[in-house]
Amino acid sequence: MIALLVSPALLFTTGCGDDTTTPTPVDTTEDNTPEIFNRFTAGFEQYDLIIEPNTTYGVYNSTTGLTTINVVGESTRVVGTPVVDGHAEVEIKVYTDDVGTFRQADQDDVEIEVATGEGIRREEFSWTDQSNMVVSITQYDSVGGIIKGTFSGVLQNGINSVTFKGGEFQVERIEDR
Repeated sequence: MIALLVSPALLFTTGCGDDTTTPTPVDTTEDNTPEIFNRFTAGFEQYDLIIEPNTTYGVYNSTTGLTTINVVGESTRVVGTPVVDGHAEVEIKVYTDDVGTFRQADQDDVEIEVATGEGIRREEFSWTDQSNMVVSITQYDSVGGIIKGTFSGVLQNGINSVTFKGGEFQVERIEDR
């Protein structure tokens, strides 16, 4: 019997150079930072809202022709910015089922109410005949799509006027009522 002796070095080489490979690193971390589509600035305080999905929606009432947009969420302070901590709610009512710009000063049928804070710190702001609110709906999809737009103007809190600017909303359009 003939015994074959094979060098271990020959078992692991191809003879074509260096066989060591460095694996390419794969980033498996997930960015769970929510995108902010709903925001506004009231006076000097900015609210970037992480929405509450069950209470944030847009709905069209086919009987009255009224679209209601509800945004409810929480804003978290960002150090070095005017973003504040707190709860906020926005309700916009406009008689349309299409895109467009609606001005309360032009007697368009548009209403807006905003609330910030909770409990004893809750403040409510509402439109008046002198509010000069502007709501622009830039996207109005069918049911299951989104309603998207902007708002700005002056709202009242008691006898105080507060300027709202940079208002943005993007909500899912739920089934018509």
